[in-house]
Amino acid sequence: MDAEQEEAIMTKSMGDSPPHILVVDDEQQNRELIEAILLASGYEVSLAGGGEEGLAAAHEKTPDLMILDLMMPGLSGFEVCARVKTDPQTSGIPVLFVTALSQLGDKERALAAGGDDFLTKPFQRAELLTRVEALLKVRHLNRNLERALAYLHALELARHADQPRKESRLPPPEPASGVVLVVDDELLPRQLYADVLREEGYVVLEAENGPQALEIARQETIDVVLLDIMMPGMSGLEVLSKLGELVPDSPVVIVTAHPTSDNAIAALRLGAFDFIVKGFKNQVMLTTVARALDRRRLTVRNRGLIRQLEAKVQELLAILAEHARQSGRGLRLQPEE
Repeated sequence: MDAEQEEAIMTKSMGDSPPHILVVDDEQQNRELIEAILLASGYEVSLAGGGEEGLAAAHEKTPDLMILDLMMPGLSGFEVCARVKTDPQTSGIPVLFVTALSQLGDKERALAAGGDDFLTKPFQRAELLTRVEALLKVRHLNRNLERALAYLHALELARHADQPRKESRLPPPEPASGVVLVVDDELLPRQLYADVLREEGYVVLEAENGPQALEIARQETIDVVLLDIMMPGMSGLEVLSKLGELVPDSPVVIVTAHPTSDNAIAALRLGAFDFIVKGFKNQVMLTTVARALDRRRLTVRNRGLIRQLEAKVQELLAILAEHARQSGRGLRLQPEE
């Protein structure tokens, strides 16, 4: 196996074909609207008019993303999502709920059913596409991780075939909770968020403005950032942009008063993990932060596995080179007839 083949294996993407998105909605007008937006952006789209049809399509075509309405006759979106996420064949498909329901309890229930994100109708075209792009990136990351693990396993088999088995070292267990940086210029909400997070076992750092938040990010290891978008001086968008340079692996959750505003959409485009609307219940914040922490750990683990993979590739190449050298020496030592 040469270097180009190894690189092709490690960097292989989802393929040359565009991502395939399954839209499940019992209202034809909604399906056609979402289809038109996605087709214009270059995605491959298939449609289903109800829960049963959507489940069948998910098993038949294994889409890269499912956009799912919540309220449908027969099987509701909650039920469809729960079945998708508990079936090994479809569990890796990200689910984006698009619904007219807007209560916080509905979002909590949707996420509890296994949904990956939630978009309220009516939505802006840019907001839909931003959520779709973000979820497809996660899908792509998970697939690359699966490929890396499979390739790593193959290398392990090859290495063990040539060397005595060594005692494996398991990675240290991850801590139960992470470090959350809460950034808000208002003292009362900042302390409220911090208290709720600390009660759940998180280590919480607080910043009252953008420059202070950036200084903390330079000095401390941050797992998740909870960032107010409207702040005097340095705005939340400016802070978000600079955090992307300082702590690129740390997801940022935006706190906003208006989820469909240009600022919220701009935040998603700048790489924000998600946003929560002010006035939220504590559980909404905790659920979102927990999802962000999972994303952080997945990213870090993926990078670590890639490093292991690269090291084992070099190890295997060294073994093969040594075998080739020994074989060549053996041929030279053979007596002439």
